[in-house]
Amino acid sequence: MSVNVVWFRRDLRLSDNPALYSATLDGRPIVPLFILDEHTDNAGAAFKWRLGLSIESLSLDLEKHNSKLILKKGNPLYVLKELRSLIGDFKIFWNRLYDENSVKRDTEIKSYFKEQGVEVKSTEGLLLHSPWKTQTNAGSYYKVFTPFWRALSKQEVKPTVPKPTKLISPMKWPKSDYLSEWKLDKDIGQGKEYLIERVHVGEEKAKKNLNSFLHQRLKNYGQARDRVDLTESSNLSENLAYGEISAREIWHSAVGHKDVAFKEKEMFIRQLAWRDFAWYLSYFSPHILRKNWKAEWDHFPWRVNEDELNSWKRGLTGQPIVDAGMREMYVTGRMHNRVRMIVASYLTKHLLIDWRHGLKWFEDCLIDWDPASNAMGWQWVAGSGPDASPFFRVFNPELQAKKFDPDSKYQMKFLGLTFKPTPESEKFCKMAPKSWNIQEKSRPSTSIVDLKFGRDRALNKYSEFKKIISDI
Repeated sequence: MSVNVVWFRRDLRLSDNPALYSATLDGRPIVPLFILDEHTDNAGAAFKWRLGLSIESLSLDLEKHNSKLILKKGNPLYVLKELRSLIGDFKIFWNRLYDENSVKRDTEIKSYFKEQGVEVKSTEGLLLHSPWKTQTNAGSYYKVFTPFWRALSKQEVKPTVPKPTKLISPMKWPKSDYLSEWKLDKDIGQGKEYLIERVHVGEEKAKKNLNSFLHQRLKNYGQARDRVDLTESSNLSENLAYGEISAREIWHSAVGHKDVAFKEKEMFIRQLAWRDFAWYLSYFSPHILRKNWKAEWDHFPWRVNEDELNSWKRGLTGQPIVDAGMREMYVTGRMHNRVRMIVASYLTKHLLIDWRHGLKWFEDCLIDWDPASNAMGWQWVAGSGPDASPFFRVFNPELQAKKFDPDSKYQMKFLGLTFKPTPESEKFCKMAPKSWNIQEKSRPSTSIVDLKFGRDRALNKYSEFKKIISDI
């Protein structure tokens, strides 16, 4: 019997999954597939561990529909070739990805199977809109968020598609790997014992998170979203990272929510647009994921200081809000967005260390790691990315802490109290590798770099840099 293979990627859900929905329309049996390719296998420790939980959750959801998730490891083209030799006649369905590696891989697969007479259908499922649907009047792409947002907000977001009520099983299931064989948790170490307390895994939890946010916190979002001592954000970045809920479902749920002013809704849905913008930039300028978005920044004189970089990674800079943020990420796999900007500014401005070191550390530690958002965020702060006034923005961590953590609750939560550790500060000491030699009182009493000195040094370096590139 002919079957439809649905290749799950960053869309580990049944609701509003256009690829899955499209595959059910012709009544053929469905073979759900997840492939662990080399790019996913080389992802950061926290992301891979959390990915394993998401795959397990999707498997259980499929079992409730009398189906199962087939797991395969290797080159996706070879995996699909092998499946065809086992299954025979099939069609392939997937939701599009927009990074350079995925586009190249998917194009190759489509081309090969088209020559073989095999239908391959790709659909929109990751973003609100595919990148090529939002262009300037000149036919180019937007390089600044505000005009991008104006253009995107005028477009209608497609309605969500329903969860399938029934999935027809093939007469014979292909052989599957066991998830345990992949050892996706091998690099996370004992940290998973603490991280497991923080995660909200799967489609059902994602929907509960969204519902809770809409009814309890959306009305205060605009005023309180930058307060790091409060829990006013949606906490959906984790679920979005694995596609356990779609951006379209969040958009329509927020816009359609009653009793909340549109101004508050708009502040929230703009964050979904920022996510689209990150993938948009990675599609039109793919080098942003690993290289300076602005080529002239290849000449910027970053400092190389391994000791200061390690102090930053370990929350040992002596700047409480910076150290609290780095420890929050290590203990929870997340970091408040305001704090992400503060710690990134401290690394790239006060310490003058290349943003790519921060990018890699975030990639290794975040359970909500999104390659496009991570790269755009780091380059936006560092000055090498899409921003109108890049390098002159130097966040003062002390002023930021006073404004967004006025009673120091966030800082005390992750650093401990003066005479007493907190559960979170104790967890960090237990999770940290022994080689770090972390103790409750190991933080320096003063900043490893004077804030005024660091700011002045950064601005002087930038002035010198501008002279250098003007002569090139």
